[in-house]
Amino acid sequence: MVELLKIEWMKVKNYKAFWVFTILYFVSLFGINYIGFYLNTVAKENVPMGEAIIGSPYAFPKVWGTVGFMSSWLLYFPGILFIMLMMNEFNFKTHRQNIIDGWERKQFVNVKFVSILIYSILITLLNVLVALLFGLLTEASLFSFEGFDRVGYIFLQTFSYIAFAVFLSLLFRRSGVAMAVFFLYGLIFEWLLTAFINMKLDMTPVGYLLPLQTTDSLLPLPFGREVLYKGLPPDWVLILAIVIYGGLYYMFSIMKFTKDDL
Repeated sequence: MVELLKIEWMKVKNYKAFWVFTILYFVSLFGINYIGFYLNTVAKENVPMGEAIIGSPYAFPKVWGTVGFMSSWLLYFPGILFIMLMMNEFNFKTHRQNIIDGWERKQFVNVKFVSILIYSILITLLNVLVALLFGLLTEASLFSFEGFDRVGYIFLQTFSYIAFAVFLSLLFRRSGVAMAVFFLYGLIFEWLLTAFINMKLDMTPVGYLLPLQTTDSLLPLPFGREVLYKGLPPDWVLILAIVIYGGLYYMFSIMKFTKDDL
């Protein structure tokens, strides 16, 4: 696997889009949390009862979950990046060359998912650094590891989003289609479907168990959880669902790539 990962690194290390999207994610991660931090400060200073209503989401221990929630809106950047990387494999026939060179088809998919794992760890570490920064900048905030389990949730969410994007890439093999489905399903269709199941069909908490909604529900809005997330399943149920979905993404990716013509 180490040798396969070295080959993967050779594919991306000189790919400008890889560095552009990675740097863009990091800058956006800091930027979106700075905006949230600034608005929270302004609200507490100028809105009557602002602090009582909003609290201090960037103070320890809440900062771990707050940064996770804010960064969840940026996961379309790494998702798009991995879709582009997969499309490069198909467009430049490097996937075919890998198989000709002796790779098994399962190895090709395996190295993609290990790459997702590594990139998800990197993103998680960046979130930890940002959380530490804003937590320490918050007045009267004392460092605490309480709530640090949210960092694990950030990793699960990141891995789930990227794995879903890679699965779509293997399913459609067209960047435009994969990106459109990734965006439309994640930003619109699943949200509408969740609302329909929870409100119209009155089947809460089933709506929270949809593929991407499971991860989003682990990192909800820092305040107003009791009002906005009624009937939310326990964390262990959501984590189990995420693991099952991850296994399905992997299994169906193996099946699709194994059966498709190169």
